[in-house]
Amino acid sequence: MKTTSKTEAKQLAKAYSHNKEYKDVALYIIYCNRTELYYVDTNSLIRLWEQLIGYYVNGVYTAEKSHS
Repeated sequence: MKTTSKTEAKQLAKAYSHNKEYKDVALYIIYCNRTELYYVDTNSLIRLWEQLIGYYVNGVYTAEKSHS
């Protein structure tokens, strides 16, 4: 699932994380520098040009720590 804004991606991930189908499954929010889009996915594998923003599990958000 892809969105154009971080807020929209977080709302989408939160909504899906409350779904019975995704119970106890992490829904990752990933930003792609190339397309300038946010992706919501259950796969946390990211490429060099992508950045993990955070994830939802059962409606609880956890932000990715900055590596600076």
